[in-house]
Amino acid sequence: MKSRASGSTRHRTRRAILEAMVDVIMETDGIGFSVQAVADRAGVTHRTIYNHFPTRETLCDAFSDYVDGLLMASSGAPEPTWSLASIPLLVEDLYRTLALRDRHARAYVMLMIGNRRPMSAWRKRSLMAEKLIAREQSGRIPLTPRQVTAVIRMFVSTMGWHLLTEQCGLSTDEAAAASAWATRTLLDAAIGKGTTKRTARPSSSPLHPSQGGANATRRRRN
Repeated sequence: MKSRASGSTRHRTRRAILEAMVDVIMETDGIGFSVQAVADRAGVTHRTIYNHFPTRETLCDAFSDYVDGLLMASSGAPEPTWSLASIPLLVEDLYRTLALRDRHARAYVMLMIGNRRPMSAWRKRSLMAEKLIAREQSGRIPLTPRQVTAVIRMFVSTMGWHLLTEQCGLSTDEAAAASAWATRTLLDAAIGKGTTKRTARPSSSPLHPSQGGANATRRRRN
């Protein structure tokens, strides 16, 4: 019983630290955020944070995985099975899910920019996409699978959603439609025209928010 209570306390402390990071990152734009500031916001000591996350890098990666888990929970779907044909559909669902966790998603983007390195969730999905593209890429284009993946990941990502909505002023629905089109066009050029032709969305499409689009559209900025 004591062990179970101890585990529950550890889980709550860990969650409090990661939630505190959202506020601290948003206040500092993710540039050189203070671990002590996170500790103060979470109501724990500096030492407690390092008991849970031995290095700053593990703390950042844990935050990445935490936000990724929240997004999956908001989508109401399991981890998607990626295929080249499904990627344009995934980007539409991804953007609408990001709008449901706006603050967490933008804190993740700010942290990635501030750290100037990809987070663990980004690295994982980029590798998945690169393997798919490497298997089917046409030899007619002068790019490596890594280059094609990098360009596509600019759209199929939290970063793409952030830039199109925050910087370009598109609504989430507008950004989703534009990114799906761009992704489909890039994939068709890379692996053969028509390969990723739009198909009807299956009822169990991964990353599709169960809320039916609630809060999916952001107001256009002035």
